[in-house]
Amino acid sequence: MLNEERRFSSLEEVTKLLIGAEGKTFRELDETGRGDSVGNKGSLGNIIEESVLHYPVNSDAEADILVGNTRYELKVTPLKHTGKGMHRKIVAKERLVLDIINYEDLPGETFEDSRFWNKSKNIIMVYYYDDREDKKTQSRLDCMVLKSVILHYDENDLAMIRNDWEKIHEKVSSGHADQLSESDTNYLAACTKGANASSMRDAPAPHGSGLSKIRAKQRAFSFKSSFMTSIAERALVSRIDEYSLPIPANQTLSEFLKERMNPYIGKTVDNISLRLGVPKTASKANKSRLIMKMVGADGRSVDTVEQFRKANVTKLKTVVQYPDGLPKENMSFRQITEEEWQGLASFDAKWEDSFLYEYFEENKFFIVPFESPVPYPQHVAGEDRLTGGFLWNMPEADIERYVRPVWERLHELMLSGRSVHYGRGTNLLPGTSFNGVCHLRPKGRNSDDVVRLPNGESITKQCFWLDRRYVAKLIRENQS
Repeated sequence: MLNEERRFSSLEEVTKLLIGAEGKTFRELDETGRGDSVGNKGSLGNIIEESVLHYPVNSDAEADILVGNTRYELKVTPLKHTGKGMHRKIVAKERLVLDIINYEDLPGETFEDSRFWNKSKNIIMVYYYDDREDKKTQSRLDCMVLKSVILHYDENDLAMIRNDWEKIHEKVSSGHADQLSESDTNYLAACTKGANASSMRDAPAPHGSGLSKIRAKQRAFSFKSSFMTSIAERALVSRIDEYSLPIPANQTLSEFLKERMNPYIGKTVDNISLRLGVPKTASKANKSRLIMKMVGADGRSVDTVEQFRKANVTKLKTVVQYPDGLPKENMSFRQITEEEWQGLASFDAKWEDSFLYEYFEENKFFIVPFESPVPYPQHVAGEDRLTGGFLWNMPEADIERYVRPVWERLHELMLSGRSVHYGRGTNLLPGTSFNGVCHLRPKGRNSDDVVRLPNGESITKQCFWLDRRYVAKLIRENQS
């Protein structure tokens, strides 16, 4: 019998039913044949609802089930394994989408009475592993349910989520919903949601603009995959080497970093090394080590610090500016994988679903600038002075203006199948003069490190770069 009211007497009743599903595949659990008839990812949640908890699938705005007088949302979400041997670990396969953002209603809400919080304060997570290597031949229905847990927000997590919500709320209320980006925030994000990222909704217009409404991409509140990984690790007790910064519950990550770095601003690298008891070296890595010690994470990298990892802060970037206000070098990011090159050759490839859009939309970077008192030829690393430090993400407008054309050029080239003329003086890949901001070129000098393109050509592995003039501009804007 279906539980039409979706009402349960206790959490123990719900837990008992969910425990009975652990260790079984969705195919084994499916009593209705829904999985075979629908076949999409959402059918897994439907199977848990209909065949495990025995209530009808619904699409209303209320949370899924009622336990006593408390409503709970049910979320079925995948995990996967990465790495090998001792380095093998569990990560969240995707972000957790929570609720479509109603731009017109959001300005009138507070965090405590918001639709987001009403649907998200009580969540039951149903985890399953999705380690499929060939998704064309391996069905999602054969993935196995791992464990069900009630999502717990600790004090610091909740403070960060609240702060993220307030940031999204402020941007929408001030008429800038069209400028939202996932990397604006730390744990809670405003991710694009819809048939594609071009799906649009009405939103408040900027005050004084003379407009009543603007159009903005449809977005949903979501927990970032980096935050979801930490939640899964906590629930499954699989990570023991993570370090947590001592951030007070009423302080944001950005505020904490600024507070820790302020005493050292204006000091030289040699002076900071002396104050922190770090041996002086001329290596570029020395600056990174000093910075991590300043913020209280000596000997750590950003990916092993809890708050950085949850907020998807994936890189620490040190920059030296010279008396002309410019760095000597452009800023490098990650390489394009062979799989990503192959994806660029697909007629079905869309910018909104691309690895490049996702990278700049979701990632945040810890940028720490220094100033050299002399031009580059006379540069001495120990005399560089710290000028600040900040978390940065590329604004949505810049992603569209500078990064999207690079992806479109690459997509067009890979679709055409013609030679990119790499290394022949007529390189067709987007270079430094392409749009003055984003371009491709190798990193390092190992020309033997190659990748095969869809047309069969082999070229040196390519990285994305941001022009040094753009880097100087973003530093000015974030330190003013």
